[in-house]
Amino acid sequence: MSEHEGPAGYEGYEGEVTVTVDGEAPRAAHAALAARFDPLAGHVVWSGRLAVQLPVRTRVLVTTPHGSAAAETTETDAWGNTRLSGIDRPPFPVELLDAADDLT
Repeated sequence: MSEHEGPAGYEGYEGEVTVTVDGEAPRAAHAALAARFDPLAGHVVWSGRLAVQLPVRTRVLVTTPHGSAAAETTETDAWGNTRLSGIDRPPFPVELLDAADDLT
């Protein structure tokens, strides 16, 4: 399991996660997740890839060692991985968000 900071402005998590879909047993999967500040949206957005096949537009709960967050699946890539877009705060530390929490 490893955490990484990718290109400038991106923070993320890569490693094992638990994926939960309503009505199904939780399952383990490998994930590559990244967060960045989106100036057009005015907030931090996150997305990623799960090494598990799920139908498009499925709401999932992604759990890392740092926390859990809701996401929605967006597409299946050519390798059978599922792409997703975050709904909640990212399930991994993000410096920009953590710094804002320290101010409150």
